[in-house]
Amino acid sequence: MKKVLFSLLLTLSTLAAFAQEQAAYAQYHVFPVLINPGCTGLDNKSQVLVNARSSWSGFPGRPNTYTVLYNGPVGDKLALGGGFFSEKAGDISTTKVMLNYAFRFKIEKVSIGMGLSTEFLSRKADAALLNDRLVDINDATLENLVDGQQIFDASLGVHLQYDDRFFASLAFPNTIRTRLDEVVVEDNGSASSAGRHYFFQLGYVLNVPNQNFKIVPSITVRNFRNTPSQIDINVQGRFLEDKLIAGLTFRPSTNGSAVCLLGTKINQLHFFYSYDLSFSSFQRYNGGSHEFSVAYTIPAKLKPTADAMIPGN
Repeated sequence: MKKVLFSLLLTLSTLAAFAQEQAAYAQYHVFPVLINPGCTGLDNKSQVLVNARSSWSGFPGRPNTYTVLYNGPVGDKLALGGGFFSEKAGDISTTKVMLNYAFRFKIEKVSIGMGLSTEFLSRKADAALLNDRLVDINDATLENLVDGQQIFDASLGVHLQYDDRFFASLAFPNTIRTRLDEVVVEDNGSASSAGRHYFFQLGYVLNVPNQNFKIVPSITVRNFRNTPSQIDINVQGRFLEDKLIAGLTFRPSTNGSAVCLLGTKINQLHFFYSYDLSFSSFQRYNGGSHEFSVAYTIPAKLKPTADAMIPGN
Protein backbone atom coordinates (compact mmCIF):
# COMPACT_ATOMS: atom_id res chain seq x y z
CA MET A 1 0.00 0.00 0.00
CA LYS A 2 2.84 2.37 0.85
CA LYS A 3 4.50 1.66 -2.48
CA VAL A 4 1.24 2.28 -4.35
CA LEU A 5 0.71 5.58 -2.55
CA PHE A 6 4.30 6.65 -3.22
CA SER A 7 3.97 5.74 -6.90
CA LEU A 8 0.73 7.71 -7.13
CA LEU A 9 2.35 10.72 -5.49
CA LEU A 10 5.41 10.56 -7.77
CA THR A 11 3.21 10.16 -10.86
CA LEU A 12 0.96 13.09 -9.93
CA SER A 13 3.97 15.26 -9.11
CA THR A 14 5.67 14.42 -12.41
CA LEU A 15 2.51 15.06 -14.42
CA ALA A 16 1.98 18.31 -12.54
CA ALA A 17 5.53 19.41 -13.28
CA PHE A 18 5.13 18.79 -16.99
CA ALA A 19 1.62 20.27 -17.10
CA GLN A 20 2.64 23.35 -15.14
CA GLU A 21 5.35 23.93 -17.74
CA GLN A 22 2.51 25.64 -19.60
CA ALA A 23 0.95 26.70 -16.30
CA ALA A 24 -2.58 25.78 -15.24
CA TYR A 25 -3.55 29.33 -14.32
CA ALA A 26 -7.19 29.76 -13.31
CA GLN A 27 -6.98 33.54 -13.80
CA TYR A 28 -5.88 33.58 -17.43
CA HIS A 29 -9.14 35.32 -18.44
CA VAL A 30 -8.25 38.20 -16.10
CA PHE A 31 -4.58 38.33 -17.13
CA PRO A 32 -4.48 36.71 -20.61
CA VAL A 33 -0.82 37.64 -21.06
CA LEU A 34 -0.07 34.67 -18.76
CA ILE A 35 -1.16 32.37 -21.59
CA ASN A 36 -0.97 34.38 -24.82
CA PRO A 37 2.09 36.49 -25.78
CA GLY A 38 -0.13 38.33 -28.27
CA CYS A 39 -1.66 40.15 -25.28
CA THR A 40 1.67 41.71 -24.30
CA GLY A 41 1.22 45.46 -23.81
CA LEU A 42 -2.15 45.58 -25.54
CA ASP A 43 -3.85 47.66 -22.85
CA ASN A 44 -1.32 50.46 -23.50
CA LYS A 45 -0.11 50.29 -19.92
CA SER A 46 2.91 48.81 -18.20
CA GLN A 47 2.01 46.20 -15.62
CA VAL A 48 3.83 44.14 -13.01
CA LEU A 49 2.01 40.94 -12.07
CA VAL A 50 2.74 38.55 -9.19
CA ASN A 51 0.84 35.25 -9.20
CA ALA A 52 0.94 32.41 -6.66
CA ARG A 53 -0.90 29.11 -7.03
CA SER A 54 -1.16 26.13 -4.69
CA SER A 55 -2.79 23.09 -6.29
CA TRP A 56 -4.40 20.22 -4.38
CA SER A 57 -3.94 21.88 -0.97
CA GLY A 58 -3.38 19.41 1.86
CA PHE A 59 -2.09 16.67 -0.45
CA PRO A 60 1.56 15.62 0.11
CA GLY A 61 3.91 16.99 -2.51
CA ARG A 62 1.30 19.31 -3.99
CA PRO A 63 2.49 21.71 -6.72
CA ASN A 64 3.23 25.27 -5.60
CA THR A 65 3.77 27.75 -8.41
CA TYR A 66 5.02 31.35 -8.41
CA THR A 67 5.12 33.72 -11.37
CA VAL A 68 6.41 37.28 -11.68
CA LEU A 69 5.70 38.96 -15.02
CA TYR A 70 6.16 42.43 -16.49
CA ASN A 71 4.70 43.61 -19.79
CA GLY A 72 4.19 46.98 -21.40
CA PRO A 73 4.33 49.02 -24.62
CA VAL A 74 7.53 50.25 -26.24
CA GLY A 75 6.50 53.05 -28.57
CA ASP A 76 3.10 52.93 -30.24
CA LYS A 77 3.40 49.60 -32.08
CA LEU A 78 5.74 47.35 -30.13
CA ALA A 79 5.52 45.78 -26.67
CA LEU A 80 7.90 43.77 -24.53
CA GLY A 81 7.53 41.55 -21.51
CA GLY A 82 9.59 39.35 -19.28
CA GLY A 83 9.13 37.16 -16.28
CA PHE A 84 10.20 34.35 -13.99
CA PHE A 85 8.36 31.11 -13.18
CA SER A 86 9.16 28.74 -10.32
CA GLU A 87 7.44 25.55 -9.21
CA LYS A 88 7.99 22.82 -6.65
CA ALA A 89 5.95 19.65 -7.21
CA GLY A 90 6.94 16.80 -4.92
CA ASP A 91 10.68 16.33 -5.40
CA ILE A 92 10.72 18.02 -8.81
CA SER A 93 11.72 21.69 -9.16
CA THR A 94 11.11 23.76 -12.29
CA THR A 95 12.29 27.27 -13.09
CA LYS A 96 11.68 29.25 -16.25
CA VAL A 97 12.72 32.63 -17.63
CA MET A 98 10.35 34.15 -20.19
CA LEU A 99 10.72 36.96 -22.73
CA ASN A 100 7.72 38.25 -24.72
CA TYR A 101 7.71 40.34 -27.89
CA ALA A 102 4.54 41.71 -29.50
CA PHE A 103 3.45 43.88 -32.41
CA ARG A 104 0.08 45.63 -32.14
CA PHE A 105 -1.94 47.55 -34.68
CA LYS A 106 -5.50 48.50 -35.62
CA ILE A 107 -7.54 48.00 -38.80
CA GLU A 108 -10.72 50.09 -38.61
CA LYS A 109 -12.59 48.68 -35.58
CA VAL A 110 -10.36 45.63 -35.13
CA SER A 111 -7.41 45.84 -32.72
CA ILE A 112 -4.81 43.12 -33.20
CA GLY A 113 -1.83 41.94 -31.18
CA MET A 114 0.66 39.37 -32.48
CA GLY A 115 3.27 38.03 -30.10
CA LEU A 116 6.17 35.65 -29.59
CA SER A 117 7.29 34.18 -26.28
CA THR A 118 10.73 32.64 -25.80
CA GLU A 119 11.31 30.52 -22.70
CA PHE A 120 14.37 28.96 -21.09
CA LEU A 121 13.36 26.15 -18.75
CA SER A 122 15.30 24.10 -16.22
CA ARG A 123 13.80 21.07 -14.47
CA LYS A 124 15.48 18.83 -11.89
CA ALA A 125 14.50 16.13 -9.43
CA ASP A 126 16.01 15.78 -5.96
CA ALA A 127 18.92 13.29 -6.14
CA ALA A 128 17.79 11.82 -2.80
CA LEU A 129 15.01 10.06 -4.70
CA LEU A 130 17.53 7.52 -5.98
CA ASN A 131 18.19 6.42 -2.38
CA ASP A 132 14.55 5.65 -1.71
CA ARG A 133 13.80 1.90 -1.56
CA LEU A 134 10.45 2.47 -3.24
CA VAL A 135 12.07 3.93 -6.35
CA ASP A 136 13.43 1.97 -9.31
CA ILE A 137 16.89 3.46 -9.76
CA ASN A 138 16.94 2.08 -13.32
CA ASP A 139 13.96 4.19 -14.32
CA ALA A 140 15.24 6.20 -17.30
CA THR A 141 12.72 9.01 -16.82
CA LEU A 142 13.64 9.50 -13.18
CA GLU A 143 17.38 9.33 -13.93
CA ASN A 144 16.87 11.93 -16.64
CA LEU A 145 15.13 14.25 -14.18
CA VAL A 146 17.83 13.82 -11.54
CA ASP A 147 20.48 14.72 -14.11
CA GLY A 148 18.43 17.81 -14.97
CA GLN A 149 16.81 19.09 -18.13
CA GLN A 150 17.40 22.40 -19.91
CA ILE A 151 14.86 23.26 -22.59
CA PHE A 152 14.31 26.14 -25.00
CA ASP A 153 10.68 26.74 -25.95
CA ALA A 154 8.88 29.29 -28.10
CA SER A 155 5.18 30.09 -28.36
CA LEU A 156 3.13 32.18 -30.78
CA GLY A 157 -0.07 34.08 -30.04
CA VAL A 158 -2.58 36.48 -31.55
CA HIS A 159 -5.35 38.45 -29.87
CA LEU A 160 -8.15 40.32 -31.66
CA GLN A 161 -10.87 42.60 -30.37
CA TYR A 162 -13.66 44.10 -32.45
CA ASP A 163 -15.33 47.35 -31.40
CA ASP A 164 -14.32 46.80 -27.75
CA ARG A 165 -16.90 44.00 -27.57
CA PHE A 166 -16.04 40.75 -29.34
CA PHE A 167 -12.63 39.25 -28.61
CA ALA A 168 -10.78 36.15 -29.76
CA SER A 169 -7.45 34.76 -28.58
CA LEU A 170 -5.36 32.01 -30.15
CA ALA A 171 -1.98 30.78 -28.91
CA PHE A 172 0.30 27.90 -29.92
CA PRO A 173 2.63 26.84 -27.09
CA ASN A 174 5.64 24.62 -27.84
CA THR A 175 5.82 25.84 -31.45
CA ILE A 176 9.60 25.43 -31.25
CA ARG A 177 10.93 23.15 -28.54
CA THR A 178 14.42 21.72 -28.13
CA ARG A 179 16.75 20.47 -25.44
CA LEU A 180 19.80 22.57 -24.62
CA ASP A 181 21.62 19.68 -22.94
CA GLU A 182 22.94 16.49 -24.52
CA VAL A 183 19.84 14.37 -23.97
CA VAL A 184 17.33 14.15 -26.81
CA VAL A 185 13.82 15.19 -25.76
CA GLU A 186 10.73 13.43 -27.00
CA ASP A 187 8.25 15.46 -29.05
CA ASN A 188 10.60 18.40 -29.34
CA GLY A 189 8.39 20.61 -31.39
CA SER A 190 8.92 18.95 -34.74
CA ALA A 191 6.63 19.59 -37.66
CA SER A 192 4.58 16.51 -36.74
CA SER A 193 3.74 17.94 -33.30
CA ALA A 194 3.43 21.64 -34.23
CA GLY A 195 -0.11 22.88 -33.87
CA ARG A 196 -1.25 20.05 -31.60
CA HIS A 197 -0.88 22.28 -28.53
CA TYR A 198 -3.14 25.30 -28.55
CA PHE A 199 -5.21 27.76 -26.54
CA PHE A 200 -8.35 29.32 -28.05
CA GLN A 201 -10.77 31.72 -26.38
CA LEU A 202 -13.83 33.48 -27.74
CA GLY A 203 -15.90 35.99 -25.77
CA TYR A 204 -18.04 39.09 -25.65
CA VAL A 205 -18.08 42.18 -23.41
CA LEU A 206 -21.65 43.19 -22.55
CA ASN A 207 -21.56 46.75 -21.21
CA VAL A 208 -24.55 48.09 -19.25
CA PRO A 209 -23.45 51.69 -18.57
CA ASN A 210 -26.66 52.87 -16.91
CA GLN A 211 -26.25 50.10 -14.31
CA ASN A 212 -22.46 50.55 -14.09
CA PHE A 213 -21.49 46.95 -14.73
CA LYS A 214 -20.17 44.62 -17.42
CA ILE A 215 -20.80 40.95 -18.07
CA VAL A 216 -18.08 39.02 -19.93
CA PRO A 217 -19.04 35.50 -21.05
CA SER A 218 -16.41 33.42 -22.85
CA ILE A 219 -15.52 29.89 -23.82
CA THR A 220 -12.02 28.45 -23.89
CA VAL A 221 -10.62 25.32 -25.51
CA ARG A 222 -7.06 24.34 -24.63
CA ASN A 223 -4.74 21.41 -25.22
CA PHE A 224 -1.31 21.62 -23.57
CA ARG A 225 1.60 19.21 -23.40
CA ASN A 226 1.01 16.08 -21.29
CA THR A 227 -2.49 17.20 -20.28
CA PRO A 228 -5.91 16.20 -21.65
CA SER A 229 -7.92 18.63 -23.77
CA GLN A 230 -10.11 20.90 -21.69
CA ILE A 231 -13.08 23.20 -22.24
CA ASP A 232 -13.77 26.14 -19.92
CA ILE A 233 -17.08 27.98 -19.82
CA ASN A 234 -16.44 31.35 -18.18
CA VAL A 235 -18.64 34.21 -17.04
CA GLN A 236 -17.26 37.31 -15.37
CA GLY A 237 -19.05 40.29 -13.83
CA ARG A 238 -17.40 43.70 -13.29
CA PHE A 239 -19.25 46.16 -11.09
CA LEU A 240 -18.79 49.77 -9.94
CA GLU A 241 -15.85 50.49 -12.25
CA ASP A 242 -14.09 47.25 -11.25
CA LYS A 243 -14.45 47.86 -7.52
CA LEU A 244 -15.97 44.37 -7.41
CA ILE A 245 -15.13 41.60 -9.87
CA ALA A 246 -16.62 38.12 -9.68
CA GLY A 247 -16.29 35.15 -12.00
CA LEU A 248 -17.25 31.52 -12.41
CA THR A 249 -15.65 28.87 -14.61
CA PHE A 250 -17.17 25.45 -15.26
CA ARG A 251 -15.17 22.61 -16.81
CA PRO A 252 -17.40 19.76 -17.96
CA SER A 253 -14.41 17.62 -18.98
CA THR A 254 -12.12 15.61 -16.68
CA ASN A 255 -15.09 14.55 -14.49
CA GLY A 256 -16.05 18.19 -14.05
CA SER A 257 -14.66 21.04 -11.98
CA ALA A 258 -15.44 24.67 -11.16
CA VAL A 259 -13.46 27.81 -10.36
CA CYS A 260 -14.79 30.74 -8.31
CA LEU A 261 -13.09 34.13 -8.69
CA LEU A 262 -13.23 37.34 -6.63
CA GLY A 263 -11.25 40.51 -7.24
CA THR A 264 -11.11 44.26 -6.82
CA LYS A 265 -9.30 47.30 -8.17
CA ILE A 266 -7.94 50.00 -5.85
CA ASN A 267 -6.38 52.83 -7.85
CA GLN A 268 -3.57 51.13 -9.81
CA LEU A 269 -3.60 47.91 -7.77
CA HIS A 270 -5.56 44.79 -8.72
CA PHE A 271 -6.20 41.93 -6.28
CA PHE A 272 -7.64 38.54 -7.27
CA TYR A 273 -8.32 35.26 -5.51
CA SER A 274 -9.72 32.07 -7.06
CA TYR A 275 -10.58 28.63 -5.75
CA ASP A 276 -10.69 25.44 -7.84
CA LEU A 277 -12.96 22.58 -6.83
CA SER A 278 -12.97 19.25 -8.68
CA PHE A 279 -16.02 16.97 -8.90
CA SER A 280 -13.86 13.86 -9.28
CA SER A 281 -13.16 11.35 -6.50
CA PHE A 282 -9.64 12.78 -6.08
CA GLN A 283 -11.22 15.84 -4.41
CA ARG A 284 -11.69 13.72 -1.27
CA TYR A 285 -7.92 13.69 -0.77
CA ASN A 286 -7.21 17.41 -1.09
CA GLY A 287 -8.67 20.81 -0.24
CA GLY A 288 -8.86 22.21 -3.77
CA SER A 289 -6.54 24.72 -5.42
CA HIS A 290 -5.94 28.34 -4.43
CA GLU A 291 -4.60 31.11 -6.64
CA PHE A 292 -3.69 34.71 -5.74
CA SER A 293 -2.70 37.57 -8.05
CA VAL A 294 -1.57 41.11 -7.34
CA ALA A 295 -0.94 43.49 -10.24
CA TYR A 296 0.28 47.05 -10.37
CA THR A 297 -0.59 48.99 -13.52
CA ILE A 298 1.31 52.08 -14.66
CA PRO A 299 -0.66 54.34 -17.05
CA ALA A 300 1.17 54.91 -20.32
CA LYS A 301 2.71 58.32 -20.93
CA LEU A 302 2.44 57.92 -24.69
CA LYS A 303 -0.81 58.61 -26.47
CA PRO A 304 -2.38 55.17 -27.08
CA THR A 305 -2.90 54.06 -30.66
CA ALA A 306 -4.74 50.82 -30.00
CA ASP A 307 -7.80 50.19 -27.88
CA ALA A 308 -7.56 48.41 -24.54
CA MET A 309 -7.56 44.72 -25.33
CA ILE A 310 -7.92 43.00 -21.96
CA PRO A 311 -11.48 41.59 -21.89
CA GLY A 312 -13.72 43.72 -19.70
CA ASN A 313 -11.23 46.57 -19.24
